[in-house]
Order: sequence, then C-alpha cells, then structure tokens
Amino acid sequence: RSISVGVGALGLGYPSPETVVFRYCGGGCPAPPTLHRLALGAVLGPGGAEGGPC
Repeated sequence: RSISVGVGALGLGYPSPETVVFRYCGGGCPAPPTLHRLALGAVLGPGGAEGGPC
C-alpha cells in the first residue's frame, strides 16, 4: 500500500508543491516501531494506517 502526502501537510513550517510517497504493509508485523511508522502515523492520524512496515 502507499499514500502520497503533500510536504505542506507534514507540519514542517513551510508550503511546498512537492509530495512524499509513504509505502507500508497492510498486515501485522512483529517489528518494533520505526521512524517511518511514527511519521506515517502522525500524518494519517489515529487509526489511519493499519499494520506496520515489513
């Protein structure tokens, strides 16, 4: 799965026309939380992304 997010939506403090593509798994994953997972969760909000990156 993937989601495209505008750089302005990341809360970095400046507008930008660029986008970032986050790719993630849709199933369960026993791996501990990663920076990728934390950033994706912050962008999507609570309940926005199921599973973790595998």
